[in-house]
Amino acid sequence: MSRGRKLIPRLVTVCAVAGAVALIAACGGKSSAPAATPSAGKLKVVATTVQVAALTKEVGGDRIALTGLIPAGADPHDFEPRASDLAAIEDAQLILRHGIGMDAWLDGTLRAGARARVVTVTDGIPLLKGEESGKQVDDPHVWHDPEDDKIMVANIAATLDAADPANKAQYDAAAAAYEQKLDETKRQVQAIINEITPDGRKLVTNHDAFGYFARAFGLQVVGAVIPSVSTEAEPSAQDTAALLDTIKKENVKAIFAESSVNAKLATTLADDAGVKIVDDLYGDSLGKPGSGADTIDGMLLANARKIADALK
Repeated sequence: MSRGRKLIPRLVTVCAVAGAVALIAACGGKSSAPAATPSAGKLKVVATTVQVAALTKEVGGDRIALTGLIPAGADPHDFEPRASDLAAIEDAQLILRHGIGMDAWLDGTLRAGARARVVTVTDGIPLLKGEESGKQVDDPHVWHDPEDDKIMVANIAATLDAADPANKAQYDAAAAAYEQKLDETKRQVQAIINEITPDGRKLVTNHDAFGYFARAFGLQVVGAVIPSVSTEAEPSAQDTAALLDTIKKENVKAIFAESSVNAKLATTLADDAGVKIVDDLYGDSLGKPGSGADTIDGMLLANARKIADALK
């Protein structure tokens, strides 16, 4: 979610690569990393983040030709589109974006010439506030609350209905089925979190990525190693000292870091505080295919189990 110091160079990179893609196309050549060729006749859809791609897959299934840009395991805060991503964007009929700053790099790409309809699937979600570079900003990590995921599913279904009305009934049925699955997932996650004693439901995370999860399931976020909704921030010595004091004062049992972010500082702080380190939560990403956490519901359940096991 790069709003500040990395936005300008990133847009320069985007425009430069976009120019290269156009030149390659004009010369009849091919990009060194071409996007997957979608099936003929299917609606060509691009999803910017791995979470949006996962939800879109649930709704669209094999009726759409879906390309996800940010892969599982990658940190979206420092993502830069490749030539193949720009080619996919240029070829898309529909682009489903996360918004809330998580895919701000797309704006420069669109100015470079993409013609697809662009829809922000997080529209209508009540947002929490977070901090970045000393300023109050909207927290983009909405996918950690199943109720917010249901809003995104509804937005995706409505968008696919409008773009491909011949398959409206199928999209709506798939959306309804996944919303029911999210309801069941919410009940399962709450049951897992309820295994933790009420006074032990305190989270210290690597960065501020779990506010929506905490709000949804009755946890308290008491601090973050990187006190920002973006992983690009750097904590000061005073920040780290204050967090160490908080961990001891609040009797926090563990520090939780994400699989997509370097956990070195979090591990050092956990050692200093004498608490456990869990360094494989899915904060800004999902699990890779076959991991069981490659869907939104699977990710929520995996995180809940890891949190409960560490805090019980």
